[in-house]
Amino acid sequence: MSEFHHNSVDFEQLKRMRQWLHAHPELSRQEAETAAYMQAQLKEHAPPDEIISLAGAGFAAVYNGSASGNTVLARTELDALPIHETNNDLAYRSLYDGVAHKCGHDGHMTIIAGLAQIYARQRPARGRIVLLFQPDEETGTGARTCCEHPNFKKIAPDYAFALHNFPGFPKDEILCRSGVFTSAVRYMAIKLSGKEAHSAMPETGASPALAIAEIAQASARIQQSFDTPDERALVVPVRFDMGVPSSGVAPGYGEAHFTLRSPRNEVVDRMWSEFATASEEIASKYRLRIEFEEIEIFSATVNDADAVAMIEDAARLNGLAYTELEAPFRAGEDFGEITRRYKGAMFGLGSGENIPELHNPDYDFPDEIIPSGIAMFKALVDQALEEAS
Repeated sequence: MSEFHHNSVDFEQLKRMRQWLHAHPELSRQEAETAAYMQAQLKEHAPPDEIISLAGAGFAAVYNGSASGNTVLARTELDALPIHETNNDLAYRSLYDGVAHKCGHDGHMTIIAGLAQIYARQRPARGRIVLLFQPDEETGTGARTCCEHPNFKKIAPDYAFALHNFPGFPKDEILCRSGVFTSAVRYMAIKLSGKEAHSAMPETGASPALAIAEIAQASARIQQSFDTPDERALVVPVRFDMGVPSSGVAPGYGEAHFTLRSPRNEVVDRMWSEFATASEEIASKYRLRIEFEEIEIFSATVNDADAVAMIEDAARLNGLAYTELEAPFRAGEDFGEITRRYKGAMFGLGSGENIPELHNPDYDFPDEIIPSGIAMFKALVDQALEEAS
């Protein structure tokens, strides 16, 4: 466990905050209560110099130094997931059925709120600290819409940092790498339209059933053709929807949803191009109309080498174990929209080797790693501000 105990940080208050957030989760694009709560907590425990409104429920809290210098951004996410929580023993379990903080964004927000307490009590000698509370991370849209919001021109960071907790690694261990940190992801729906028929006479209609089966097989072939040790490509079926609850109706419409992943954006694009072409050929074979819908898209998060060196230094300064990852994580993260535009990096914070994985219904962010998260951001901000002195 980290030995970080800054006298400006009220860790008991932060723990209460994290547990309130866990009990009151909100889905992407619906985070109004979460944003209002966080702004109220900041105003009470870490008053900022300015709050900048951004896209959706997003906002940034600004702490100004006494002299000009670098602007350093630290980002956290506001949203939860459409998952039913099974942690029935938690006193602070989700109050909303089917919505839960199963990715740890409640913990990430709490870490950034702790960082705010430090700089609210002692502003930096120079530069600015901007704390970004970003909506819609789970849909892959929040970072982009915040960056494109006119008010983001007021921020324009010199450095941007973010963390994500990762089960499966020792608590407080820092995980990072230069280059791609999280993969590019495209979530697509393939929609097939034919004609309903009596299930006793299916030949009089055009069913998508066999087409969906062949498209699923094609997805496995596409993955196999692209999956190398470097690309770590995946094409995964995540949802099929077809038919009505009647034994007498052969369906006339169906959908098949897939996620495509690779460390490189261009590889995901090529996989999708081949998969879409194969799907069109299959649809034509079964006399079906086909449409494609892009539901979510995540750019790969690419870490700047200088920012990664700062993360390694921050881990060393705080006495935290540092692991250089051999390969990117396969999960998507929309912080890539920020690293595309600004110098920065994301790092991982180990949340325990024997706890449920992210997005599992029994996952719960461990409060014990909050001090290490705050300590890392504190060291990163101080390094980035000192660079301009």
